[in-house]
Amino acid sequence: MHQPDTTPWQAAAACAGLSPSVVFSRRGKEAAPALRACAVCPVSRECEAAVAPAESWFDGVCAGRLWRNGRPVKPRRRRGEAVAPDAAAALDAAVALDAAAATLVPALAPALAGATAGGTRD
Repeated sequence: MHQPDTTPWQAAAACAGLSPSVVFSRRGKEAAPALRACAVCPVSRECEAAVAPAESWFDGVCAGRLWRNGRPVKPRRRRGEAVAPDAAAALDAAVALDAAAATLVPALAPALAGATAGGTRD
């Protein structure tokens, strides 16, 4: 069976060598290797943009989350296990912060350059 050519970001994906049954699993236990790969993946943003899990009703692992019917699945806790911080919320906050910085830094660059070029400290 011939597989379509991958785009450069797909070739760089940490999950590229994993079995499709792992990446497209609907269960956390089976998807664990893909979730671990996502945690260190350099192209998770490109993956999420291309897959658009919420719009495509995606099932599987994308951008560090397990999705079922286009909705992120909350990890289950085992009895007696401590509550871990919500990794999905932390990732969303980091992405939003990165996007804000990408907008603000270029806008502030001229002002910062002028302040450091010849400015004096009070």
